[in-house]
Amino acid sequence: MSKIKVRDLFLLGVFFALGACSQSEQPIEVSEPGQSDASSSAATDTPAAATAGLQLQALEWRNIGPFNGGRGTTVVGHPTDKMVFYFGHSSGGLWKTEDAGTIWEQVGAGQFNYASVGAMAISESNPDIMYVGLGEPQLRQSVSWGDGMYKSVDGGVTWEHIGLDDALHIARVRVHPYNPDIVYVASMGHAFGPNEEKGVFRTQDGGESWERVLFKNEGTGAIDLIMSPDDPNLLFAALWEFERKAWGAKTGGPDSGIWRSRDGGDTWEDISQNEGMPEGMMGRVGLTMSADDGNRVYALIDSESQQGLYRSDDKGNSWRLVSTDANITARPFYFYHVYADPNNADHVWVPGNKLWRSVDAGESWILEPSAKDDFQDIWIDPDDPNRMIVTCDGGSVVSLTGGKTWSTFANQSGTQFYRVDTDDQFPYRVYANSQDLLAYSVPSASRWGGIPLHMTDFLGAGETGRVIPKPGDPNITYQLTTGATYGGAAQFTVNNLRTGQTETRSVWPEILFGTPASEFKYRFNWQAPFLVSPHDPDTIYFGANVVFKTQDEGMTWEAISDDLTHNMTDKMKVAGSPWLPEYFGQEIFSTIHRLEESPHEQGVIWAGTDDGRVHITRDGGANWQEVTPPDLPELSAIYEIEISPHDPATTYIAITRYRKADDYSPYLLKTSDYGATWKRIDGSFPQDEITRTIREDTERQGMLFVGTEKGIYVSIDDGAEWRRLNMNMPPLPVHDIEIKGNDVVVATHGAGIWILDDIAPLRQYSEEMAASTAHLFEPSDHYRFGYNWWMDYGGGPPSDEKYFFVRNAEAGYTFYERGIVNGERRRDFIDAGDARPLGVIIYYLLRDDADKVSLEILDADGNVVRAFSQDEIPTERFLSFDNRGYEQDLVTGQPGATVSKGLNRFIWDMRYPSVPAIPGVPPVLIKPIAKPGTYQVRLTVNGESQTQSFELNMNPNETYTRAETDEKGAFWLALHAKATEGVEAVLDAQAAQAAVAEVMESDSASDELKAQAQVVHDLSQEFIAGMVATGRTLVQIISEPTKPLSKFVTLHNIMETTEGPPNQPLRDVYDFTAAEIDAAIADFRAALDAEMTKFESIAGN
Repeated sequence: MSKIKVRDLFLLGVFFALGACSQSEQPIEVSEPGQSDASSSAATDTPAAATAGLQLQALEWRNIGPFNGGRGTTVVGHPTDKMVFYFGHSSGGLWKTEDAGTIWEQVGAGQFNYASVGAMAISESNPDIMYVGLGEPQLRQSVSWGDGMYKSVDGGVTWEHIGLDDALHIARVRVHPYNPDIVYVASMGHAFGPNEEKGVFRTQDGGESWERVLFKNEGTGAIDLIMSPDDPNLLFAALWEFERKAWGAKTGGPDSGIWRSRDGGDTWEDISQNEGMPEGMMGRVGLTMSADDGNRVYALIDSESQQGLYRSDDKGNSWRLVSTDANITARPFYFYHVYADPNNADHVWVPGNKLWRSVDAGESWILEPSAKDDFQDIWIDPDDPNRMIVTCDGGSVVSLTGGKTWSTFANQSGTQFYRVDTDDQFPYRVYANSQDLLAYSVPSASRWGGIPLHMTDFLGAGETGRVIPKPGDPNITYQLTTGATYGGAAQFTVNNLRTGQTETRSVWPEILFGTPASEFKYRFNWQAPFLVSPHDPDTIYFGANVVFKTQDEGMTWEAISDDLTHNMTDKMKVAGSPWLPEYFGQEIFSTIHRLEESPHEQGVIWAGTDDGRVHITRDGGANWQEVTPPDLPELSAIYEIEISPHDPATTYIAITRYRKADDYSPYLLKTSDYGATWKRIDGSFPQDEITRTIREDTERQGMLFVGTEKGIYVSIDDGAEWRRLNMNMPPLPVHDIEIKGNDVVVATHGAGIWILDDIAPLRQYSEEMAASTAHLFEPSDHYRFGYNWWMDYGGGPPSDEKYFFVRNAEAGYTFYERGIVNGERRRDFIDAGDARPLGVIIYYLLRDDADKVSLEILDADGNVVRAFSQDEIPTERFLSFDNRGYEQDLVTGQPGATVSKGLNRFIWDMRYPSVPAIPGVPPVLIKPIAKPGTYQVRLTVNGESQTQSFELNMNPNETYTRAETDEKGAFWLALHAKATEGVEAVLDAQAAQAAVAEVMESDSASDELKAQAQVVHDLSQEFIAGMVATGRTLVQIISEPTKPLSKFVTLHNIMETTEGPPNQPLRDVYDFTAAEIDAAIADFRAALDAEMTKFESIAGN
């Protein structure tokens, strides 16, 4: 089946030049592939000059995982293909499995404008037609949103935006069973404020136009919608009066209720007060019907008088209460889904905190085994009740056994992170705390290529906030465990990887569920900030509504400030509905949201609050000064504080107001005088993008990165102009950014950790470069792992077939083989993190008139190590399935990349060219890896060259000296040279055979000449067979006597495994084999000279 994946789009050149936004013009947001123009802010045809010439298509993000699931919202199975299922992630896109959950792959990436999927449906009459509504309907404080409806007519390969742009949270999509152009949508509209696109919408022309067919008011949306299985004109809708703010949610009221339409949505009637319904106001309601009984309707109702499951046997005319089981009625604002088995109306499922099932029409309930907890959706095949899929906050899992067994979610990159930190190991590890899952330490790279889940360390219970490795000892980490879920306890935790112990040392461990925050001694944000002092690793600061300090890892805490918030007691009330509170810790308000200490000056600490105040202390907390920017709108939450790594007086802040005021505008500010004055730097930023985080590059002053709901933006001129930097990363919520060496590391809230390897072009770019025909950027110095042959094991020809990698007795991973693309072996990993480029990244910029492009790698003395012509730069391909020459040559497809206008990338794999190929025999793969040292790259374009130098370094964990690595390099090149002599002798032998071949086949040649030609041929063949393996398969090769060049390949393979010099036995085998080769060549050449002299003599007569 044809697939479109993010990386395929990238490799095929779909990611094009990105426009820029300038302060002097209207904001611009250039659409990514598949995005509609409606998603962009006002645009201008002329980008600002600062980065106009820098086309970024060669920069590439990689997702390192962890592949350990993530919070889903909606699921569905394909109506006819029994192995195909889909799930929508709350903030990580749309996913598909073609093998019942063994492998999941993202679909529609780069085509949806947002990553939050709220609901979806597949047409029963034409399964190629699919509809997706964006925006999660579980309206928690961290909820992500979308921009309406999308449609596919080719089974999910391509998607088109079809409207309802302001319906930011879509709860249900229902498609008419016989006419796929008739679609109904239940919309909650805006979660954080009133708006018009709430209620039930209908299209009768496949999304060309929409009409709102059920609407109560701007504060009431539609949370559920069902269609009778035997009468598509009979509809039931649940309206929900709801509004969320940062300090709590209104989760019910008089405008909530159940409505019914008997005419396909033309008219509706309120049936909330029908016989048997609970009295008074309602909250959230879940609805379901079964194809087994067209008269029965179930309603799971949150009511001020009686919560429970209600049942109607006459299509909603009358009702009766069937269950008040607390297991199915808990936390209605977040759960309250109910599903009747389409095959048996008495079998009812309720996905709540656990997965519950009734087999007696709701009278009693059974706890069903499944994955994790906090379930959100379930789908059961109408034709096969054993075929199911459910989703929860751990991921989505499939059952083909009626729920007895389930697939895993440890193959889905859907983790939701709030913050990101790194350590100083090599390779560095990335630390983050995931919503609803665990705290992780993920390697940024693996020496085996992909990064499987088993290489990730699980540090402790997760939820929110930071995970910070102790400086100098990454076996100790500090984290916020389960956020502030215990009513404000803010569980600061110390994890010890050596002992496995996780110790909670809360600042103030008082559990205060259901208590107004105004009565708390201290108030802690859901993402309560803390930091380890960059000047003293024993000092840790922690933010509540005051700032705390510990110097003994939390054994004691000292308050070093007064209340730095507005202390808005009117926003500290228990939230929820009048009859049921919803106060779970996320709603604690008037707290410190960000806390940072200057890297330049010890004791200079900045604090920003969620209610809009900024303070600074310059004496370690003895005195605090308010430096809140003037004229900020009310409730401007300080989402990020970034102290410039270049100037101690300069600080940036990012503000977000959507959770307080339903305001989705950007707010970015800068001070250059410790907060005395501020200026806005968001004038050219897309005005429909919130700003969650901001970071300044550690090398280029004024280069800024900003995380938004749809990805990441960059400015190289201190905010004067901005441009989108997503490239191959889908439009994911970016919650945090760290500049780590040459890399940009981001925490996404929906697809784990992403890394942009090597931002040298951004750091070095200037406007003058765009005016040149070509520009070669200075490569970053490279630190390598070292090589192991397992890295190239497995795989096959480049294709869309899935290959599986496994190292003996170790869990493996699945990937697509792409061949060698832009100099590096390319594998697209499906259930593991992406591989770090195994080589030196070389960037160069080309203008339209660039021609005759070539690259050369030179050593420190200017000798050519490797040369690449223009044909070789775009792509190379493997000689064999396993890259070692044991199988047939491959016939491959189109190149994976091209030398093109704009930014180009090439990876030098650090190797010398292999010894020459010998026609007709397996290749002698001897390609030495360059020794550590200084190298140069030379770019030649239109006959003009430019050169840049870089350092090639060994793994810093190695202990070998430069003298030892030089010794190894010299030996390896000597082996390469000697092998080349042997190969050239074999080529001479083949040339001799070719010279006499015509005579051997000639009818006119004399018998004597033919006989002598045969002597030359046989002599040459004997030499070839004695020098190199001639078998065509591995089995044939290992059945032959060991040949000298095969021995050299073995020595070469051993040299690949170390950065150090060869041991003595290896030298001894080399000396013995080299002497063997020398002798064989000398004997052969002498004999060949003699026999060729005879041949020429006979021929002359």
